[in-house]
Amino acid sequence: MDIDYLLALQSARDSLPGAIEQFFLWFSYVADGPALVALALIVYWCIDKRAGQLACFAFATGNFICQFMKNLFCIYRPWIRDTRVLPTADAIEGAGGYSFPSGHTNGAGTVLGSFAWSARKKHLWLSIVCVLCVLIIAFSRNYLGVHTPQDVLVGLCIAIMSIALASCFLRWIERYDALMPGHNKDIVAVVAICIACIASLVVLALKPYPLDYVDGELLVDPESMLKGSYEAVGAYMGMALGWLLERRFVGFSTAGLTVKNRIVRFVAGVAVAGLTYVVGGALFKLVLPYNIAKLVTLALLCILSLFAVPLLFKRLPNLFGDEEQGHGSSRSSRGAIRHAPTSNKFAESEDRDASAHVRVARNTDETRRRHHGEDATAPKGSTRSGRASRASMPERPSANAGNHARRRNG
Repeated sequence: MDIDYLLALQSARDSLPGAIEQFFLWFSYVADGPALVALALIVYWCIDKRAGQLACFAFATGNFICQFMKNLFCIYRPWIRDTRVLPTADAIEGAGGYSFPSGHTNGAGTVLGSFAWSARKKHLWLSIVCVLCVLIIAFSRNYLGVHTPQDVLVGLCIAIMSIALASCFLRWIERYDALMPGHNKDIVAVVAICIACIASLVVLALKPYPLDYVDGELLVDPESMLKGSYEAVGAYMGMALGWLLERRFVGFSTAGLTVKNRIVRFVAGVAVAGLTYVVGGALFKLVLPYNIAKLVTLALLCILSLFAVPLLFKRLPNLFGDEEQGHGSSRSSRGAIRHAPTSNKFAESEDRDASAHVRVARNTDETRRRHHGEDATAPKGSTRSGRASRASMPERPSANAGNHARRRNG
C-alpha cells in the first residue's frame, strides 16, 4: 500500500509543473540538520533563551532516537524495495542510507514544533505557520519519493514525543530551582543522558547489519550509516553538558536586548560555531577515526554554542547586552552560582507555582500562631510583651455599656 501511494504521487509529480517540485525541494533543504540547529541556536542566543533551550533539547533528543532507530531496523529506501519508484534526482543526494524513520521530518518537527509550542499563547499565528511548515516538509518527503508514509508518520511521532520530554524535563528542573535551590538534579540528568548515549553506541556496534549487494555494490554501508549515530550522540552529550555549564556558571539572558545587541550576538555566535565545525572537524579527522572525530566535533560545537558563546555575552555586557537577573541559586564547588534566568513569557507559570508554595507556608505559620493565641501580624518574639502590655492597659467602657446605664437611670 505504501508503494502504491508513492507511485500515485510520482504520477502526479510527472504531470504537474516543475515549480511544484522545486517548492517541495526547497522545504526539504530547509529541513536539513545544520539549518535547523542554526535556527535553534539563533533563537537561543538572540530572541528567547527558554524557547531556544526547548528547541535544542527536543532536536537533540529526537535526532538521537531517530538515528538509533535507523541503524536498529535497517529498512531500505523505497526505490531499493521497488524499482518502479523513481525519486527526484535532486532529493536523492540528501537521502542516503536507511529510510525508517524520516530524519528530515523528525528534525523539522522538533525544532519548528518547539517554536509552535513556545509561542502558542502569545503568538498563535507563529504557531500555525510552524505547524504548516512541518506538515509541508513531511509531505514533501513522500512527494519527492524518498520516504514511505510510515517513515514520515513515525518521524512525526518521535518529534512530538521529544518535545514533550524536553518540555517536561525543563519544567521539572525549574520547579526544583524554585523549591530546592542548590539541588543536583541537573547533574544527575546529564549523567543519565551520557550513559544512554554510550550504551546506544555499544548496542549498534554489536548488532548485525544486512549486507546486500546489487551488481557487485553494497546497497548500504553500515559503517557509513553509523556516522549519523555518532554525530547524534556527540550533539546530545555536548548539548547536555553545555546546558549544565551555562546554567551553573553563566546565567545569561535574552531580556531587554536592542536590535544592535541581537545582530552582534548573531554574528559572534555564528562565527564561533562555524569555525568550530570547520576547523575542529578538520583537525580531529587527522588524529582520530572518522566516526569518533565526528562525535568529538559535534560535542565541542554544542558545548561552545550553549556555554562559551553565552559566557562571552556575559563578560561583555556593553557589547552584547546582558541584564543581571536573579532567578534562584545553585551550588557549585566555589559557592552559590545563579541559575540561568528564563524568559519572562515562559517562566510565569513556574513563578506562580513558587509563589503559591510561599503563600501556603505563610498561611500555615499564621494559623499555627493564632491557635496558640499569638498575634498573626506581630513579629515572632513579641507575643509575651504584647500580652503583658494589653493586660496592664485599663479597660475602656464601651459605648453600649453607657447606653444601658442611661436606660436604667431613666
